[in-house]
Amino acid sequence: MNAQLAIISVTMRRLITRKRIIGLVLFASVPALVVLVASTGDRGPERLAALYHDTTYGILLAVALPVIAIVNATGALGDERRSHTMSFLALKPIPRWAIALSTTIASVVATLAVAVVGVGLAWLVAGFATGAWDIGAGPAVGSLVVAIGYGTVFVPIGLLTRRATVIGLIYLFLWESSFANAVGTLAPTSLNHIALAAYVDLAPDISAAEALGSLEPGVWAALIKMAVVALVSLAVTTWALRKRDLA
Repeated sequence: MNAQLAIISVTMRRLITRKRIIGLVLFASVPALVVLVASTGDRGPERLAALYHDTTYGILLAVALPVIAIVNATGALGDERRSHTMSFLALKPIPRWAIALSTTIASVVATLAVAVVGVGLAWLVAGFATGAWDIGAGPAVGSLVVAIGYGTVFVPIGLLTRRATVIGLIYLFLWESSFANAVGTLAPTSLNHIALAAYVDLAPDISAAEALGSLEPGVWAALIKMAVVALVSLAVTTWALRKRDLA
């Protein structure tokens, strides 16, 4: 357990540097700033709530958090391999599954740390602006699904290839933003659409709900899917740590 906690701590310190966290938090805080500026005008609570959901999903959950999660996940073990320190970690008397689990936890938690700030600030501003304090439930659960999904899937990819971040961005901006949006039957292959299904279950009036395609709104269904994704990812990462050349 101490070895696992040490791996989590070291990985998170590597992923959450001061310069990186400042930039990421500023990026994630854009929805809060948009709603804050809009609340100074003559928009009513309903229009402000709609703006909150549009910016929170459109900017934070659909773009910012997935990019942050991809960068964190691909770097969790990928940075170790690129810096040629992976072999030192692999030589320690630690089960490969424990290394996979620890680095994956660090990846997810590093993304959630940014999500808490971004979602929390927007929730606080929107709550004061609209008087509806339950308005942030959808974004909170949606960001959890995003962090688990992207934060686990791209850990083994980061270990297996040096172009993992590019692959992740292609998946996000080409597959999810284009193909999965255009073809409803492809929505279940999109981590972001699964997160949207959880979001819509708690905030059914958001305009992005029409992008669900063949998916049905549901928090628990989304969380169960992400749990399965996480288990498969851990299995692949463990296999890669055992079978691949880690020099």
